[in-house]
Amino acid sequence: MSKIGNSSEVKSEKMEVDGAKGASIKWLITPKDGAPNFSMRLIIIEPNGQSPAHSHDFEHEMFILEGEATVVSDNSETKVSEGSFIFIKPGEFHTVKNTGTKVCKFLCMIPNYSIK
Repeated sequence: MSKIGNSSEVKSEKMEVDGAKGASIKWLITPKDGAPNFSMRLIIIEPNGQSPAHSHDFEHEMFILEGEATVVSDNSETKVSEGSFIFIKPGEFHTVKNTGTKVCKFLCMIPNYSIK
């Protein structure tokens, strides 16, 4: 096994991009850990916060660990909560807005070639 860890021991970085509000990220598994294809991130969004609205040329997958949110994607809005999973297609405009009263945490997997 290449890496076992606890997310509580990983440094949190504030999302410093336009459109992000009350959002931070923890890089759990990356190429630095020997992962050749995908990186796993823990995204944390405070109540009334959101990830930046954006699109990109790669897919990614998300899994809601706790809290509630609304995923805005192209022209739709979908409420999600603990246990929900989300697939974002390449080129799809999207953002995640915390619409609950508690912190929303979710895993987000992205291909390593997309990391700059």
